[in-house]
Amino acid sequence: MKIGVAGYVSTESVASLLDGDASNLPKGFPGAPFFGTLVAALLERGHDVSVYTLSDDIPPSQREPVIVRNRRFSIYYCPYRRHSFRPNGLHLGRSLDFFRLERRMLRRAMLIDRPDIVHAHWTYELALAAMASGLPYVVTCHDSPLRVLLFFKNAYRLGRYLMARAVLRRATRLTAVSPYLRDEVKSMASVPIEIVPNPLPASLLDMAPERPREVDPIAPRIAMVLNGWIDLKNPKGGLAAFGMLRKEIPRAELHVLGTDYDPGGPAAQWAERRGLTEGVRFHGAVPHQELLEALRSMHLLLHPSLEEAGSMIVTEAMALGLPIVGGIHSGAMPWITGNGAAGVMTDVTRPALLCSAMRELLDEPEHYAGCATQAVLRARDVFSAESVAQQYEIVYGQALHERVPAPETPRGRAAQLPVRSE
Repeated sequence: MKIGVAGYVSTESVASLLDGDASNLPKGFPGAPFFGTLVAALLERGHDVSVYTLSDDIPPSQREPVIVRNRRFSIYYCPYRRHSFRPNGLHLGRSLDFFRLERRMLRRAMLIDRPDIVHAHWTYELALAAMASGLPYVVTCHDSPLRVLLFFKNAYRLGRYLMARAVLRRATRLTAVSPYLRDEVKSMASVPIEIVPNPLPASLLDMAPERPREVDPIAPRIAMVLNGWIDLKNPKGGLAAFGMLRKEIPRAELHVLGTDYDPGGPAAQWAERRGLTEGVRFHGAVPHQELLEALRSMHLLLHPSLEEAGSMIVTEAMALGLPIVGGIHSGAMPWITGNGAAGVMTDVTRPALLCSAMRELLDEPEHYAGCATQAVLRARDVFSAESVAQQYEIVYGQALHERVPAPETPRGRAAQLPVRSE
């Protein structure tokens, strides 16, 4: 089968699937490393795979996608306007026309490539392009558009919400990455929604310790990985909870990683003003492999986020044998952790309860070991790339039975870039 994957894919996340030097290629769209995992799993199962992504280093005036072909794997890069409302040269802000330029270029890439099926991720411009292509398609939901709008009340999110409503109302084949997310969006959908989680690579699952690491109740190392200094991620609650824990365990350490969590950044400044920096190490954003190595040296993951649809950092930490402290009302968190079997779920809006949850794991070695073991087992049983790819193959087969004639391949020549060989 030839599968087209439309997603926010960075070149870095799929560089290992290319021959030679990929440094001359557009950067793609950063932020979702699981795409490399999914594409690799589909290739290993014998499929040909193409990726359609966006990149803001391609000028919006370019009329053809940039194509990189590499045996059974191809990437189509399409322009992405940098500004949402301000002009982009002679082009409108992308939100003013509901991503029309991006949707048109993505659709063109799909029709040039002509896969058997398009798998579009997120319910926005990528999905609208797939649906407009006339090709068989599947749309995967990764967030709740209404929840996002309620947390970020602005014109940009309102436009995204309207796009998602249009996708959910018209889509004929939908999946969601968790039962929580399915329940969040099903009232807007016209078809049933199947559950297929985000995948974890076999290489990560192989990094799990053979037996649970011994918890250090005297000098525990706790990780908190968040992106964005925003209320949705509840970083203030997490920092306040650790401040309470530090008073009880003076040698405890909190290692904070992610965008906006640099030394001297907004999170560090906020913590400094409130006397919450003792024992806290702000690392900022780090490369993904470096992040995984850092997690391997930790004892547990503190994840105070108010809402998660299918958190990758939580499943990655579980795969590495870390028990999770997270929100019992935080969206998919209870499901991700096996109803709390992989850690302790509590009310993350109350720092004292977060502190107590951490103490529960740190003070009870047997409970800690049991949660660590369950974390690894659930990561392997539910989130392995092989299992996820198998589930998507079933969904693809169902969608192919709904095939309709696709529009003719568009005329014109697309720009192609070779991958430089060493």
